[in-house]
Amino acid sequence: MQRKSFNKMECPVARSLERVGEWWSILIMRDAIYGMTRFDEFQKNLNIAPNMLTRRLAVLVEAGLLEKRLYSEKPPRYEYIVTPRGRDFRAVLWSLQSWGNRHFAPRARV
Repeated sequence: MQRKSFNKMECPVARSLERVGEWWSILIMRDAIYGMTRFDEFQKNLNIAPNMLTRRLAVLVEAGLLEKRLYSEKPPRYEYIVTPRGRDFRAVLWSLQSWGNRHFAPRARV
């Protein structure tokens, strides 16, 4: 089944979901905003399959939320740096966290 694209819709919520609408993307952005930059850090913290992480990082880079930078040439290794657009996503994360704390885990604080 092919995923529906919201990219051509005029609604800003729908267009935003095109970039970060999958839960892995939101969790990757959470970790990146909290300081993680490397593939192995994301994979270990999220317990995500490498192929899924690779796809989600590529989408976030293409959307301009993360920047992929080479940090080692031999072997080639990359880190993922939060861009200004990605930093603007913090407000979304904080709102989601606040809503989740209030309605689903009132005693839990991240």
